[in-house]
Amino acid sequence: MPPETTAPKPAPAAALPWLDLLRLLLAVDAVVLLALGLVLFFVPARALELFHFQNLPGGVHYMVSLLGAVFLSLAFGYAVAATNPLRHVVWVQMGILRGALELALGLVSLSRGLVTWEQARFGLGVAGLLVIAYLVFYPRRSWFKAPIPSPN
Repeated sequence: MPPETTAPKPAPAAALPWLDLLRLLLAVDAVVLLALGLVLFFVPARALELFHFQNLPGGVHYMVSLLGAVFLSLAFGYAVAATNPLRHVVWVQMGILRGALELALGLVSLSRGLVTWEQARFGLGVAGLLVIAYLVFYPRRSWFKAPIPSPN
């Protein structure tokens, strides 16, 4: 009888270096969203000044505060996703979609003259970097030597 060959054991998902980078990306995204959310929610007038928007009606502050609430909610979701990106892969997909939508909105608004470069550059830069980073670190089955664990 031929000697039995044993296949090498696959690396556990937790040992994959790209997974640590994805966790870090999700955590950084959560922190940025938390910081922006707090500023937009609690001091909308100051937030508008930081982004070079002036002389806006008072009702705009309400809309900016609502956006802050959305950012705070998203920050919580990204923080949870950072604990287990494979189980919460939909948050990585949301990061790609969110970044792409923010990038498209910023470019369209800039091209129509609705905002100036000073107003749009931060959002465009962050959105562009996020889309690229989430696409680079998106979990692909081909990266695994072991099957992706299914949620229990």
